[in-house]
Amino acid sequence: MTFKIASVHSENELVINGGKRDGFRIGQRVLVYRMGDTIKDPDSGEILEDLEVVIGTGTVTHCQEKICTIHSDMRESPRRVVRGGSAFGGLVRLLGPEETILQDTKPFDDPEVGDLVKPI
Repeated sequence: MTFKIASVHSENELVINGGKRDGFRIGQRVLVYRMGDTIKDPDSGEILEDLEVVIGTGTVTHCQEKICTIHSDMRESPRRVVRGGSAFGGLVRLLGPEETILQDTKPFDDPEVGDLVKPI
């Protein structure tokens, strides 16, 4: 079943028109998208499908009977920071301890009321 964005609170927080009565639960992941171009087979001309243009993914953080709040759960790729140092310079830094730091959550890509949402 497909649902829609009912309210955009921020680039990271959306409210959708589905809730507990529709089976949504806190922690559930969703895909947020809008319909794009109709795709045709280049050889036969047969209409294949309408393209789903992904706006982002999110997680249900609050669930009421008829609505849910969704927060973006997309992240940039983690980056590695190598820490260490000594008189041997770069060699020790390469062999030293590593720490992985996650980037901040990325916002949804320009969400609008009426964009589509489905569980994933």
